[in-house]
Amino acid sequence: MDDRSTIRFNELRDIPAFQGLPPEQVQSLANVMVRRKYSPSQIVFMEGEKAGPLWFVAQGRVKIIKQSLNGRVQGLCLMNRGKCFGSCPLFDMERNPATAQALDYVTLFVLPESALRQLKEGDPHLVKALLHIYSQRLEQLARVSEVLGSWTIADRINDCLITYANRDTQPSVVKLTHEKLAELSGTVREVVTRHLSFLEKEGIVLNETGRITLLNSNALLPPCACEDKPVSTDVI
Repeated sequence: MDDRSTIRFNELRDIPAFQGLPPEQVQSLANVMVRRKYSPSQIVFMEGEKAGPLWFVAQGRVKIIKQSLNGRVQGLCLMNRGKCFGSCPLFDMERNPATAQALDYVTLFVLPESALRQLKEGDPHLVKALLHIYSQRLEQLARVSEVLGSWTIADRINDCLITYANRDTQPSVVKLTHEKLAELSGTVREVVTRHLSFLEKEGIVLNETGRITLLNSNALLPPCACEDKPVSTDVI
């Protein structure tokens, strides 16, 4: 839903994506951006819909997913605070290439397409900075594509555990259900559960409901610690 309250300079400045911009450019963005809030599982936009604004995560997490031809949902990546997503209008992308869905309670700062075009005319340096931010997200998606094509299921699950771990705590904690982890790693919940059980027996993780504690993060780095006991690949 839209929150018509004004986005303050300090709110925008506090987001990592904007910390390298000059104050006047941050203020220009704050003047034209819109605040939107979403509840867990609420759709931000759908794959195939007309593309429009750029979205920046101010609070919470948004997962980017695609649906395969056989109907299976594939998680591509998780956007947390400060990350940018959406089909950039400057790239002439007419349709959203994927679906964006709130993973928990989310606040987004949205740069409408019309405002972005005005900024393009009035401040090309700001647009260049925005494109740099967006290009970093494209690099992440390219890496996801490479991972899905060449890594084993065990490697993909391990990579997701490392990527989405909250490092503010020691040891690090991943607050994802088995189902969400399966979507992000391109497999099914049963395979994730089986793999986490193996990791727990090896003393690498502590597996609890909605919470996975990483006891030995180094053991999750490729080549993964479970290569001698690979996860079954008959169901992915």
